[in-house]
Parts: sequence; C-alpha cells; structure tokens
Amino acid sequence: MLFSVTESNPDLTAAFLIKTMALLSAMYSILGPLSLLGTAFWIWMLYDCLKNSSRSGFTWIWIMLFLNVIGAGLYFFAVWLPNHPNALANMPWMTRGRLRDALWQAEAEARNIGKSHQYMKLGDIHYQMRNLEAAEQAYTTALEKEPENNKARWGAACVAMDQQNLQAARQHLRTLLSEQPEFSYGDASLAYGQVMYQMEDFDEAQSHLQVHIKSWSHPEAYLILAHIQQRQGEVSQARETLETMIIKIKSSTQFQYRKNKRFIRQGERMLAQLS
Repeated sequence: MLFSVTESNPDLTAAFLIKTMALLSAMYSILGPLSLLGTAFWIWMLYDCLKNSSRSGFTWIWIMLFLNVIGAGLYFFAVWLPNHPNALANMPWMTRGRLRDALWQAEAEARNIGKSHQYMKLGDIHYQMRNLEAAEQAYTTALEKEPENNKARWGAACVAMDQQNLQAARQHLRTLLSEQPEFSYGDASLAYGQVMYQMEDFDEAQSHLQVHIKSWSHPEAYLILAHIQQRQGEVSQARETLETMIIKIKSSTQFQYRKNKRFIRQGERMLAQLS
C-alpha cells in the first residue's frame, strides 16, 4: 500500500485514488504495447505450428494454448529456430558482427598476400559495410595489380555510382562491358544505361538500352527507355515499351512477378499519362 487511507481524511483518500490511477495508467502504457507484441508473437508461432503440424504433432498446440506466450517462446526455441538456422544470422547486428570479423581477416590477407584477389575481397567487405572511401581504395589497388580483374572493376563502378561520381562510373562500366558484355547477367549493362540517363546523355542511353532489352528483361531498363522516348516525343514507342514490360512481368514466374510488381504500377501510371 502506497500510504494509509482513513475515512476521517477525505483529502488523503482522494490523493490515494489519484496516485493509484496514475500508477495503473503508467503500467498500462508500458505493458499495453508489450501485450500486443506478445499476442502477435503467440499467433505467429501458433500459425506456424498449425501449418507444420506433421512436424511435431499437436502437442505444441496444446502447450501454446495453455501456456500462451511462454508456450510460444518454448516452441520458438525448440522447433522454429532449428528449422530456420539462418534466421538470426540475417539480423543486422549479426551481419555487422560477421562483417567485422571478415574485415579483420581480409585486411590481414591483403597485407600478407597482397594480390589483386585479396584487395578485391577487402573492397567487397568495405562496400557491404558502406565504407565507400575504403572500398574505393581497395578496388583501385586491386585494379593496379590486375587491370583485367572485372569483379574489382564492377566494385569500383558501384562505389562510383553510390558516390555520384558518374564520370568514373561510366569509364569503369565502358571498360568492363568492352571485355565482358554479359557481366553479372546484364547488371553492368543496365548500370551503364542508368548512368548515361543520369548524365543526360539521352541518345547514348537510348541506343544502349534498345540493345540491352534484346538480351535481358530488366524492368528498370524498359522504364528508363520509355522515359527517354516520351521526352523525345516518341509517344507510340514509349507506350509499346511499357506494354512489353508489363506483359513480360505478368508472364514471368510467381516469384519474379511479386518481385517486380511495383514496376507494373509505375508502367500503368505512365501509360495513363501518355494517353
């Protein structure tokens, strides 16, 4: 009891009620969101158990029904986590920890071995950690040691694009595409078209993307090409480009359709504008 209450002191009684209501309100503000999270977690685990009941029978369902959130927690560690071993590994803090360990090893290899491959690997780790200046330096060193290292050149181009150094990105991509036009399943070719578009070299971007879409079906390439065609007054060509993109996405696999569904919406909005 916070303090004694007597019937002979109404002011004290009122103060007690006010204090109690304030305490209950504070507890609810803290426990309310936690209760909602606990309920959501319980429903998630119960759904997983029902969906995979053949895995562990109905024992866990009864455990979760009787123990509620505690039962869901037991199910999470005993059943769900062993069946999803990489789930926690993809958490940002886990990824960051792995990258720090990998960075330490890559730095040691670069110092001790010092070949192009080691510096390229070091650049990849710095790039994943968003250490762009360090990544740029590592890729540059890799290219100095092995100018034909296309993976290092692609890394250098990606860093340059992220830094909005479009001139450097264009040079890297031109060199890369001259040696390996199909690099990374057309990703380098798409990036070159994007860089040309950002640099407002629309003629070069258009001619490149028209060739690009004959080999790869990147929705981004179709959208950029349609924007250029619209800009140059080629409305019917822009409409045809967008319709082709939409048909290709809708006729793709379910995974590709879900992945690229947003491009359908963008294409349909642009078609409405062209009409």
